[in-house]
Amino acid sequence: MSKQKAILLFLFAVITSFTYAQKTAKPKLVVGVVVDQMRYEYLYRFQDNYTDDGFKRLMREGFNARNTHYNYVPTATCLGHATIYTGTTPTNHGIVSNSWYSRDLKRKMYCVEDSTVFMVDNSGIQKDEKYSSYSRSPKNIKTTTITDELKLFSNGRSKVIGLSIKDRSAISPAGHLADAAYWYNKETGQFITSSFYKTELPKWLVNFNMEKRADALLNSTWKPLLPMEKYINSNSDNDAFEKVFKGKKESTFPYNLKQLRKTNGDFELITETPFGNTLLTELIKATIKGEKLGQGKETDFLTVSYSSTDYVGHSFGIRSKELEDTYVRMDREIATLLKTLDKEVGQGNYVLFLTADHGASDHPVFLETKQIPGEFYNTKQLKKALNDYLVNLFGTNNYVAYFDSTQIYFNDTNVQKTQVIKEAVTFLKSVEGIKDAFAPYIPDWSLSNSHTGDFIKNSFNPEESGDIIYHTYSGWMPKRAFGTTHGTSYTSDTHVPLLWFGNNIQKGETIKPVRITQIAPTLSFLLNIPLPNASDYQALEAMFR
Repeated sequence: MSKQKAILLFLFAVITSFTYAQKTAKPKLVVGVVVDQMRYEYLYRFQDNYTDDGFKRLMREGFNARNTHYNYVPTATCLGHATIYTGTTPTNHGIVSNSWYSRDLKRKMYCVEDSTVFMVDNSGIQKDEKYSSYSRSPKNIKTTTITDELKLFSNGRSKVIGLSIKDRSAISPAGHLADAAYWYNKETGQFITSSFYKTELPKWLVNFNMEKRADALLNSTWKPLLPMEKYINSNSDNDAFEKVFKGKKESTFPYNLKQLRKTNGDFELITETPFGNTLLTELIKATIKGEKLGQGKETDFLTVSYSSTDYVGHSFGIRSKELEDTYVRMDREIATLLKTLDKEVGQGNYVLFLTADHGASDHPVFLETKQIPGEFYNTKQLKKALNDYLVNLFGTNNYVAYFDSTQIYFNDTNVQKTQVIKEAVTFLKSVEGIKDAFAPYIPDWSLSNSHTGDFIKNSFNPEESGDIIYHTYSGWMPKRAFGTTHGTSYTSDTHVPLLWFGNNIQKGETIKPVRITQIAPTLSFLLNIPLPNASDYQALEAMFR
């Protein structure tokens, strides 16, 4: 063998070894990004006003699962976050809604409610009863999360932190074993945690809170980031289906937040503006530095959920100028996040995925203006009508304990419950707008005879779910004066983005159907750690080719 050939073989071996090492090296940090209420189409409807460094960079350099959907009802925030990170649906993880009726407590219960723990703010643990609404933990999630599995696999050496404006959006992704979850206190403008995680805030977060960034943002004016003539993918600025803040006569730009804040919830107002997302990005940057994420030997995990997109959608709707401006700004937040990760963790050293907890639907009155079927229903009126119907049949009173846009719970009475439920289903199926009504507790009532039945099966948890789960026709929505909501099994609410980017993520896309429950197993195989204990076992195969 010639000397020249030997050198070439040696160089080839070195390059091959280096390439293999790159492909098999585990990421230093995983970042899970949830954009609350983001319809898949927003990646494209507003793209002309996006930069090259935000959403477009993720699509250009990463992997785009274009046909990703939720597969249960209701499509809502707490369920969405729990499902993404557990890899399973409410039938297993037990989070059947943002709130549901507790048969034991005889009242409505919030998804991350935990009366055994306390709020922790800059002053430490707050045990006064007036802070009870801040007693929060992940105890109601009945399965492990992918973040739990990472902590177990690393024997606790990996750091896991959850961040959001909403408590449920910080807590559910971070899981049971997280180092901490931090969320926004709407009364003070500061970020807090729970004694479930720790008894005092870290010094870096205390310092962050003392900088009063929320206060500074709320003393500014919300006006379009770009010239208004560039916002061509939304309705007129003064639309009839939009919220009008107290102190304004119309829902139009600009919004002088300094003048509006006192009469519109003060620190809470920031959630209904894109500046809530700006505040979260600043917290993300401080967290990465303060916790030294991605700097250790083990893979760390940062979960972040941008909530202001949801609040703006609920207030102004999916066709508003306010929403278009919010996504133009959201694109810049993603660009800032990627730039921060490149600098602090290093390009190629992290994996990031971006998705949403649900989509959103058009306001029924807007649909009517376009000659598309759409209508409202009123849950309070339906509850009364159903209860009156049952009283006429069986006598006595107060059959319905709880009635929301998906589930109905009944009180125990001297009438056999099966009879009550069957008659209630008969009544509901006669109500205009209700497409299906199911009674999962009655074994001989099959759910397999409709498409919606599959969604109900994935939703039904014997301990937490209602006695009846019902579903409306498309275009129907609980009564509201403005904005939008979500919760159905229709594609307007189920179709969300799913973008993958970073360490060993090949550029590409797929239009094959992807279930939202496939995110967790995909992470398991990317990280070579166990699946969450009730997880879907099918990963996103196209990413591994």
